[in-house]
Amino acid sequence: MSTVDPDLRWWRNALALRVISIALWVVVFLTALVTGWSNALYFAGARWASWAGAEWLIGVDGVAEPIVRLAENTTTVAIWPVLIAGLVDGYARHRSGGGEAWAVVPAFGWTLLGLGLGALAATFSGPVDAGPPILLTVSGALVLLIKPVSAGLLARHRDRQAWARTNGVVAIATVTKVDIETINSIDRWRATLKFEDQDGRDRWHRASIPTWDRVKPGVGDRYELRYDPTRPSRRSSIHVDLSRPVSTRRH
Repeated sequence: MSTVDPDLRWWRNALALRVISIALWVVVFLTALVTGWSNALYFAGARWASWAGAEWLIGVDGVAEPIVRLAENTTTVAIWPVLIAGLVDGYARHRSGGGEAWAVVPAFGWTLLGLGLGALAATFSGPVDAGPPILLTVSGALVLLIKPVSAGLLARHRDRQAWARTNGVVAIATVTKVDIETINSIDRWRATLKFEDQDGRDRWHRASIPTWDRVKPGVGDRYELRYDPTRPSRRSSIHVDLSRPVSTRRH
């Protein structure tokens, strides 16, 4: 027996887990920052030799001892904050309702960004080529933008669908083809529909519905379709409900 609601314990509380995961990503970024800075100076000041068509590290005599130790130690431990933060972030997303796979994005993004900025800072204190650090920095920033950009595109898609569903121009669409597609191990009926827009032009649209809905669209079936007349060729501006045919005709 407990006097505390199990869902309020910190390891089950989505908000607490989210705060912890953010703190861990800060640790990941700072660790990557130090790793990038120290390793950039380490490799820039090391002695190299060409052999068998490749460059080989043969010594670090020209690198300060503290930097050598810092580079070697951070390289050894840098992966652990990433793994721990990724696991906690994935679990936090699970407790929040899903999207565990998104934990991969900050794992790569903050690591690349930290390494890049750290190495870029090293260009001011040593003979470090700025090319690779800039590439790492840009790559990390682009990876971190994946989630917000994707969320924005999905939100726009939902807004267009909602507008078409409530305000779109009505057209009667006829099914010309039906087949099955599998998405995430779920079988769906995929119907190709033909309709005529306001300008009298024939247009085609594809829509799908899970097979478990006990509705099977058939060739010749007619559906009420709504679309945005200003964007009739945009898929997200078209709405049709395959579970509600206007009429059915089987061949």
